[in-house]
Amino acid sequence: MPKLKLTTVAVARITPPTEGRVDYFDTTLPAFGLRVSHTGARKYFLMTRVHGQLTRLTIGVAKISESGTGLTLAEARKKAGELMEAASAGIDPRQQREIEKQANTEKAANTFKTVGERFMRQHVEPRLAASTQREYQRALFGADTAAWANRPVASITRADVRAVLDTMVDRGSAGGANNLLAHLSKFFNWCAEKDLLEIPPTDRIKPPAPKNVGERTLNESEIAEVWQAFGAEGGAFCDLFKLLLLTGQRRGEVVGMCRAELSGLDGDKPVWDIPSDRTKNSRPHSVPLAPLAVKIIEARPEIGESGLLFTTTGKTPISAFSKTKERVDGRIARRREEARLASMPDWTLHDLRRTMVTMMNERLGIAPHVVESCVNHISGGAKAGVAGVYNKALYLNERRAAMIAWAEFVGALTTGE
Repeated sequence: MPKLKLTTVAVARITPPTEGRVDYFDTTLPAFGLRVSHTGARKYFLMTRVHGQLTRLTIGVAKISESGTGLTLAEARKKAGELMEAASAGIDPRQQREIEKQANTEKAANTFKTVGERFMRQHVEPRLAASTQREYQRALFGADTAAWANRPVASITRADVRAVLDTMVDRGSAGGANNLLAHLSKFFNWCAEKDLLEIPPTDRIKPPAPKNVGERTLNESEIAEVWQAFGAEGGAFCDLFKLLLLTGQRRGEVVGMCRAELSGLDGDKPVWDIPSDRTKNSRPHSVPLAPLAVKIIEARPEIGESGLLFTTTGKTPISAFSKTKERVDGRIARRREEARLASMPDWTLHDLRRTMVTMMNERLGIAPHVVESCVNHISGGAKAGVAGVYNKALYLNERRAAMIAWAEFVGALTTGE
């Protein structure tokens, strides 16, 4: 076999044989060489011993022009040195290459979308309420992370995460950015636990906006104002917002209310039973209904066969809460402006729940453990820790009395009595 001092120029100028192929061994690195075939193809190779046997290892196609593809001579020599070191250490480079190829294949298959779907099946759906599942759906498959769908999950960097969060903050959705970061952190931590990546890209990223703990409660006059604004909105959102205030339950639970969950509406003990897969703490919850709440529910039209009370399609609950809330705020603002009153401080739909809890405690004198039970809280003193293991009391009669008292209180405020 011919020997030749391989240089970049020599590699490009070697004349191909008329048939077959010729191996040229490098005089600088004797085990290293170049195979040239009659077609003009050039490939670098290495002859070395693997587990005692002389073995030929292909390194890669040679690059022979500036615009061409393949390995430069320097890159090929470096790779040959790495292969020789591996072989001398008792490692078969061919097996190592196959392992790397398989790892790269798995890495390419583990895209953000496919791993996200697996995370939903294995972690989210078996453990979390339907409302929380929808939040994860938006975080993993919504518009903000859509560009990551076909990227290997391990390729997503902290810079990628920061860029998405910054975009949300710039468009005025700082709170949404906080929520997205929380959901992504849980997802990427799960990926690390499954050895799909080493360090979560959300690691040590702080929420882009201060966390809003939520301390706003509406006073008595504000309750009357929002109730009036709800009535001016009319339709499904009017009834939905009123029930949020009257029942104190979460928005996702109320908007998903269906006929099958309601019983005794024509009797003296009407109740709304929310199944465990629709509550935040995954515990079934019974909500005694006051007459005012029953009146609103019975007036809801039946659309489709799903039994949903708040729907326009008969298949899915209504949405567009933000736009409707803006209209409600606009009505309140115009009314206050006409009356030359100061604008109402910002409030959210969740503040209606907090308002009920606060006023039940402070204005109506209802026992705290009953109030906690009314809103399905298990963190209160009567239900937390060891007490919660033994205290299985439902306080249904007490809660019914509390709900009726609260509805009568709201009714008195909104009618001016």
